[in-house]
Amino acid sequence: MPVISLKNVTHTYGEGTPLSVSAIENINLDIESGELVGIIGHTGSGKSTLIQHLNGLLKPTSGTVEVDGENIWADKKKIRSVRFKVGLCFQYPEYQLFEETVYKDIAFGPKNMGLNEKQIDESVRRAAKYVGLKPELLTKSPFDLSGGEKRRAAIAGVMAMNPKILILDEPTAGLDPKGRQEILNMIKSYKEQTGSTVLLVSHSMEDIAGIASKILVMNKSRVAMYDTVENVFSRASELEKMGLNVPQITRIFIGLKEKGINLDTDVYTVAEGGKRLLSLLKGGMA
Repeated sequence: MPVISLKNVTHTYGEGTPLSVSAIENINLDIESGELVGIIGHTGSGKSTLIQHLNGLLKPTSGTVEVDGENIWADKKKIRSVRFKVGLCFQYPEYQLFEETVYKDIAFGPKNMGLNEKQIDESVRRAAKYVGLKPELLTKSPFDLSGGEKRRAAIAGVMAMNPKILILDEPTAGLDPKGRQEILNMIKSYKEQTGSTVLLVSHSMEDIAGIASKILVMNKSRVAMYDTVENVFSRASELEKMGLNVPQITRIFIGLKEKGINLDTDVYTVAEGGKRLLSLLKGGMA
């Protein structure tokens, strides 16, 4: 049974007015437990509206959203518990830090779940470890942290609720290459350690290619593709028509192929590209 299932989900802003617009239309989607799904699409494609339906921040105009086989809107009184099960971390989450210490900020979610002090402490320290925050930083003001540390602390606040599903909206936005890679490694490690289902929204094809098991492509308010990384990026011409690109390393290999060099183009990371080129230079099969 899928951990997330959307059935004919449509969301219309301003319904019944002359300014009504459907941000997502007739979405049918099943996401299996334990997947790390990259979500891509140009601005206005419906990505943000889609993910806000998964934990009940938005209610479908029509259709149903199911988590663990249950319609999350079947009982409005239970929607709060859904938000603990499906953790959503918005873009630039560090702007939402507000407590006196990092510890208190990370503890905010677990405290609202009604956990006791021991459980809260365990949750905070476990989440801090997931994101690589040193114990001594927990007593500091979040505003004394570096930009990357603030981002980690904010993400830890969502992880501390131990969600079954973690959704991250552009978690590497605004970070330098080193910071981006650290956040991506952290997400990958968290998923491997917890077995949680992770959804990652990103404009970076390289980021998605490096850690995702599947890719969801949104286009014009609908699901255009949902498949493995290899199968999605193999449809480069279709992605380009949507205003999207495959990873830069993939474009390089496609260009080399077009120039008559005998190599495959199913390369999506720089590391893999380097291996293929070294093999080619050594006279092997690339």
